[in-house]
Amino acid sequence: MAMHRGPSPWEVSLWTRREASVSAVSAVLPRCRVSNDLKTAVEGAEIVVLCTSPHAIAGSGRSLAEIIPASTPVTDAGSVKTRIVAALEVSLGGRFIGAHPMAGSEQSGISAARPDLFDGAVCIITPTPQSNPQALDRVRGFWREAGCRLAEMSPAAHDKAVARISHLPHAVAAALVQAAISKNPEFGALAGTGYRDTTRIATGPEAMWGEIFLDNREELLAAIADLQTHIGELKNALSRGEREAVESFLRAAGTLRAREIG
Repeated sequence: MAMHRGPSPWEVSLWTRREASVSAVSAVLPRCRVSNDLKTAVEGAEIVVLCTSPHAIAGSGRSLAEIIPASTPVTDAGSVKTRIVAALEVSLGGRFIGAHPMAGSEQSGISAARPDLFDGAVCIITPTPQSNPQALDRVRGFWREAGCRLAEMSPAAHDKAVARISHLPHAVAAALVQAAISKNPEFGALAGTGYRDTTRIATGPEAMWGEIFLDNREELLAAIADLQTHIGELKNALSRGEREAVESFLRAAGTLRAREIG
């Protein structure tokens, strides 16, 4: 949808794993060629974008290498980069350029698609010393045309950052739901926007998020440990009944958040 908006709309070909999905995708995206045959979808492509689960992305390189021209750049939208980049540079070499657009929602499937999804979102690109310069430029241009702002860092630096700003919030949302309503589910009907906004992402697809958590488990565990430290500070201040300590905890968080949003 995003690539069809520009003055020179792209020709977009989509691959879907299930034949039953072809008609549903075609109904939403009538201008795209849709196939459940990988060769039909990607043969002759000028750029290939992998938007499946992290494990499926990491395992796709050999099949692609047998189909697409040796010069075709490949990028992805996976949420964990170290494992994916290592795997695909083995099979695709420097033409694979890892990327992660920081956009989306708890929804999944073609019905959740919209043309402005990437507008203004940061896309983190993760080149390595092996990256082909021409492929890197092509991938940068693709994500810019989709509507993204670009940031670049190593795969390891990416995984450290997103463990804090993406994976930890999802883990916290899931834990918060359990803590808030697992004993009394009827409490959920009383909740206002605070609870609903904070826990919205907890309804994301568990199979995909399970892969993400496990692939980035070391960084996520470090982030969870820091969360436990900070929630422990608040717990101790509450246990002692120290109002100033509680307010100081809240003030520090508010200051950090205000600085982040400008």
